[in-house]
Amino acid sequence: MTGTRQAATTVNLTADWPDLWLTAVLRPAGRLAGAAVDRLVDSLTALAGSASLVVVDLAAASVLEPEVLAQALRLPGGLLSGPDRCLLLVGADQALLSALDRCGAQIATLDTPPPSG
Repeated sequence: MTGTRQAATTVNLTADWPDLWLTAVLRPAGRLAGAAVDRLVDSLTALAGSASLVVVDLAAASVLEPEVLAQALRLPGGLLSGPDRCLLLVGADQALLSALDRCGAQIATLDTPPPSG
């Protein structure tokens, strides 16, 4: 190996790349209430500016107030709605699913399969 250094390759990511998808995955852990909900919503709102798909995996979270979380998710859900955009919740329990239905949030959901054994 010689002492020469190669230049880094750069790519110009612009709106001219309609096929570019950016996916983000958030996996909150612990109690999801109060300031933790605010922090999650702030993160989702920030990601909505650049991501096409944001997945929130709730497997490690305890949702203490489903109605509060559902209402809070309405803003990022709306920002991530439309063609080629989505907010996807994975592992929401029935209480949260019902709360999302009641508040009319534009959020896709996916059940997690039960543990095999």
